[in-house]
Amino acid sequence: MLAILFLLLSAARADEPSQVEVEGVVSDCTAKSATSCFSCVTTPQSTYFGKVVISTPCRWCPATQECHAYGSLYDSCSIPIHTSDVEDTDFANYVCEAAKYPHVASDFSNTDIDALEQWVIQYIDNFKGEKHAFPSYEGTGDTGVYEISDKVSIAVASDWGSGTIESAAVASLMGKHSPDHTIHMGDVYYESLEAEIKHQVFGEKPNEFQEGVTFPRGKDGTWFLNANHEMLSLGNGYFDTLLPEGGMEGGGGQKASYFELENKHWKVIGLDTGYNSYATFSHIDAIDELKETDSSMEDELVKWLNTTAGLGEACAEDDRGIILLSHHQPFSDFIADDAYLGPPEQLSKMIPADCKVVWITGHEHQFSMYDLTTKFGTDEREVELSVYHRLVGNGGFPQPAQTPSKHTTLGWYDNRMYKSFPLNQGGEEGYVYNGYFIMALQDDMVTIEYYTFECESGTKSGDGKSCDRAVGPSMEEEVLLAREVFRAGGGKEGVELVDSWINEDAMTKGGEGGMLKGAEKVYRQRHAFQNGQKH
Repeated sequence: MLAILFLLLSAARADEPSQVEVEGVVSDCTAKSATSCFSCVTTPQSTYFGKVVISTPCRWCPATQECHAYGSLYDSCSIPIHTSDVEDTDFANYVCEAAKYPHVASDFSNTDIDALEQWVIQYIDNFKGEKHAFPSYEGTGDTGVYEISDKVSIAVASDWGSGTIESAAVASLMGKHSPDHTIHMGDVYYESLEAEIKHQVFGEKPNEFQEGVTFPRGKDGTWFLNANHEMLSLGNGYFDTLLPEGGMEGGGGQKASYFELENKHWKVIGLDTGYNSYATFSHIDAIDELKETDSSMEDELVKWLNTTAGLGEACAEDDRGIILLSHHQPFSDFIADDAYLGPPEQLSKMIPADCKVVWITGHEHQFSMYDLTTKFGTDEREVELSVYHRLVGNGGFPQPAQTPSKHTTLGWYDNRMYKSFPLNQGGEEGYVYNGYFIMALQDDMVTIEYYTFECESGTKSGDGKSCDRAVGPSMEEEVLLAREVFRAGGGKEGVELVDSWINEDAMTKGGEGGMLKGAEKVYRQRHAFQNGQKH
């Protein structure tokens, strides 16, 4: 299978861009090696065949500061960058600015051959070996349950660790809220290797020419959940490099890949749905990337949830509101089947079917909000669990816009195009906005606000939604997509959605659903937002 993929990649790389004369202008890519990114990507230049193209075949390598003809034997960059139009100097400025970071968005494309080749190389280099042991709290002197105040703010992002200028913008905006806690719900790309974690989470410079990206730390704690990309390298980078930097401030590191933050009214529980997200080969110790599983949680974690975390008492002896955080989603209108039913099936054996909880997940890279859902799954595997599902995997990964493949309980989703990026083999690929959310817990209420970055200087293209080609993400300004308020202490009924506001100028309504649909009463007057926005 991998051999066939390599043949396809090799054949695709052999296709050069169409070569045409440009009014006799001839120059040499390698002659610009010691100049600049801007000079490299904005001048029509000859390939090593001596031909000239209107869309430059020259590619800039940010890590080495070298300019080479695309496909040249001297091109030392795994995924070089360029612009699709040599006359678009404003866009060239943006691309070169973005190249100050470890990656540009198109490095992770599913259609660019250079990017696909890197996915394959990374997998082959790191998939083999014994999967990292699954650590628990047993013997650590820690329970994994941590007290937080009754008034606390938590900033959360998922699928954030791309090391792009966009992920840097999301981190900057999260930090401006000065949160008490920050949480990353998993996925550092490509495979959460030690070097990728250092450069794309801890902010270390990957080389003398580029800057690292730093995930913001909370004043009281920073937490990291496990995910599928962490397990592509057998979990070694996550458990040995990333996890020791998490946990309560001054607490000596995060001891395990799951935790609970609790106060008098709320239980915020982080789950590990990544550890078993891929099958392993039967004849060798290795991750089989082509075989995703239903992402069932480890038995030790299930036991902890039932006993230490007390989910077995939910909506009975313990009437605190439950907020679940995990990488994998329980269901989605953007996939044909609900592929990750392991965790919800396990949770349904602890949480009563009519006990409503908030479940916020990642994995999909597009922000979406679902109406209260009480049954989901397949005909063969139906799960009864009452969840307000929020999918926030738009933290930093470049995701092309998509529309639902089915219509169940999807309320709203963000389908705005942020910007298009040129691919090395020609053409472009557009991506949606990246963002995060803030949970503000105060007594028995929690307000959750969902954000994306704004365009730098607020500059938009003709459609009024996409960023202008000449500008990137703002490090200072953000867009509020939605705000909702939940109340805890509902006894057997669990949490209660008491207010909701949707930015309908930005969000797209999904299917036949709509927020606040259903039998639940909404107390708009009693719990009106303090900023006076009209609902």
